[in-house]
Amino acid sequence: MKTSSKIDAESAAARPGDSSVDVVGRHKRLVARTALIAGFTALSRVLGFGREALTAALFGDKSAIYDAFVTAWRIPNLFRRLLGEGAVSTSLQSALTEADSDRGEDDGRALLWETLRLATWILLGLTAVLMGGVALMGDAMPLTGWRWLGEDAHAMRELTLQSSPYVIAICLAGLISGALAVRGKFAATSAGPGVMNVVAIVTLVAIGLRFGWQGLAPEDGEAGRVRHLEMARWFSWGLLASGFVQLAMLVPEMRATGLLGRTGRLAEHRRRAWGVLRTAVPLALGAAVYQINVLVDSFMANNLLPTGGASTYYYANRIQQLPLALVATAAASAVFPAMKALAHKREFGELRKLHEQTHLAVMFVALPASVGLLVMATPVTAVLLQRGEFGEQGVVRTADAIRMLCIALVPGGAVGLLSRAYYALGDFKTPVRMSLISLVLNVALNWLFVVRFELDTGGLALATAIVSWVSVALLVGGLARKIRANAGNDVPGLPGFASRMAKMFGASLACGAAAWGAHLALGGETRSWLALALAIVCGIVTYIVAVQLLGLPEWSAVRRKLAARLAARSR
Repeated sequence: MKTSSKIDAESAAARPGDSSVDVVGRHKRLVARTALIAGFTALSRVLGFGREALTAALFGDKSAIYDAFVTAWRIPNLFRRLLGEGAVSTSLQSALTEADSDRGEDDGRALLWETLRLATWILLGLTAVLMGGVALMGDAMPLTGWRWLGEDAHAMRELTLQSSPYVIAICLAGLISGALAVRGKFAATSAGPGVMNVVAIVTLVAIGLRFGWQGLAPEDGEAGRVRHLEMARWFSWGLLASGFVQLAMLVPEMRATGLLGRTGRLAEHRRRAWGVLRTAVPLALGAAVYQINVLVDSFMANNLLPTGGASTYYYANRIQQLPLALVATAAASAVFPAMKALAHKREFGELRKLHEQTHLAVMFVALPASVGLLVMATPVTAVLLQRGEFGEQGVVRTADAIRMLCIALVPGGAVGLLSRAYYALGDFKTPVRMSLISLVLNVALNWLFVVRFELDTGGLALATAIVSWVSVALLVGGLARKIRANAGNDVPGLPGFASRMAKMFGASLACGAAAWGAHLALGGETRSWLALALAIVCGIVTYIVAVQLLGLPEWSAVRRKLAARLAARSR
């Protein structure tokens, strides 16, 4: 039986009480926070490009082993996105915001630790099931005979087993990062991917020194296959170690925010922790659909395209992800705790204003980036990747995919922010339904473009672009109705939203034309760093002049921030 003191303690934990925690006030400096995340993201992406340049030089553009490697690592990354950075983290952020607001920060800390305990056991079980399933999986898909493990099934199986424990470390790091975001801390979380890339680069340099920067490849016979497989093993161990390094980095900020410390294990905390996980189920289903789309693309590239298809499509995704992660992902991560806090306080007008302002801020960077990358896909690919074992055919295949993925850049950023708005309003079902539709459409279009029309990497990318725009169309229509239903009356949108978007698009077209023309004027050499850099600078200057002439408020805000920073430093 429970003692009376224990019952009283649990009852007190369960009751909302007076709290001095200002959960909205924690998130006032959203521009600075987004800039912090974007800055760390930019650094991480620069390091990431260094990593990809090294892997391209070492493995080339037609290695079946590296095809297996990038596909194998999609699997733990799927669970990282779902559990660490996606469903459970988002559910925990919602519950922790409410706990801090209604019961105080000590109660929030207890909720976090109970959720971490439960998640650890679940992740251990999930990893064991994953490793057992991969070990027992056949080389070919039943009935169809498709080689779903790719050209080298043994390498795919071994590398998947080796990478699976990454799920545990990176998912726990993602959960803790979500809690730190609620408490207004983003530095260690944002620096984590950059640290991962540093560990990866060190590992790749060691691989180059040990095995040589050029040598036998799988197409040269068994000796080349063994060399590439041993290189992939080394790289996999390095990435696995980076997951635990990222987890350890979060400890100082946990201590600073009061999330590190002893907590009681009351039944109420366990009940609410299970509630976090139950709430995460529909979120996971919605996020799973998008991530399964990515995994399906990778498997189809590995199985249906000529050797090197998975690798070149992966490189195209990595290049396209720079502007997406730099602005869209950073903005969504920064504003979601604020949107959730505003929804919790029923300040729906401010929520819609914040949501639409964030979209405009994202588009201010994403639109010129997508147009510029579209017209400069070949020189960007050649400059970043064409060296060592990576040849001209790899550049062609990667650039073809990039051009199609550029069409998906703008809607890809919008989908993440739209889904977060639904989550903030407590609607977890609509994004799931829309994602299921997108999954079915993506599989159908992949089959149509790759199998029926025999397109290469560009076919998979085109399917992604179409699905991304369909997803935006499905999500955006219901959001205003959802806000109105929660508010009980009309909540006006941001004035001039459509006209500002149109002006950004016009300025972006001018940016792309200027970059393309400058590159041609400089000789059009695809492997010239100088020509590419000058073309990019020309495009950026043209865009700045255009938005200045058009009087876009986003550019005025940037100028004010820069002026304030310069004035502060001069004092």
